[in-house]
Amino acid sequence: WIFSLAHTGSSMIRSSDRMLGEYYYSTSDGTLTKNEAAGMAAYLSFGNIMGLLIGGQIFANQSERQRKWIVSRMYVVTICSVYALAFLGHSKTKQTINEPGLVSFLQVLFSFTMGCGIAIMLYILPGLAGIMFGSNTGLFASYSDGVAYAMASIVWRIVGSAVDSDQQGGDGWAYGWAAVALLMILCAVLMLEFLEHYFVRPSGQVSGTYETIILA
Repeated sequence: WIFSLAHTGSSMIRSSDRMLGEYYYSTSDGTLTKNEAAGMAAYLSFGNIMGLLIGGQIFANQSERQRKWIVSRMYVVTICSVYALAFLGHSKTKQTINEPGLVSFLQVLFSFTMGCGIAIMLYILPGLAGIMFGSNTGLFASYSDGVAYAMASIVWRIVGSAVDSDQQGGDGWAYGWAAVALLMILCAVLMLEFLEHYFVRPSGQVSGTYETIILA
């Protein structure tokens, strides 16, 4: 359960590729077509690939404690990127920048870094955790993904409601992304505590300063 709930964060971001096109289009003030906006969502997937190619290689060659440190920093990158998308989706931000093309470019850039940030948590950590279950690894993978994506669907339903309820103000996306970032923080704490307990400090060897996302 702990891992499944923690896994909700990266699953939620990964599934956002279905939402990003609408986000780009809705916040572009008419400068993007729907086809252009939908195509730009691919940069999240490009970020996943880059995160695996670079971050995955570095992660594989580190000790357990160093791996936890890397994961914590990747969460920071992801959370900051989500907050940036919230900031860029706010009407006052767009009015201040007053350049729709620049706003769209920054949105795509932070979508890319958001994809980089979740790559390790989404694709590598489930495999490491699944090893503990031996022949039941497949069951663990199905269960953790099922719980994570079920929770993610609830979150995106809430975000959609926020967007629909703020059609006139146009700031629904800002509030929605801010809520996603807050949930990412909670998922990050859960995941780091999971790594601390099951990987960094094997059972029976817990001692010293207790570490969280802040002290990772």
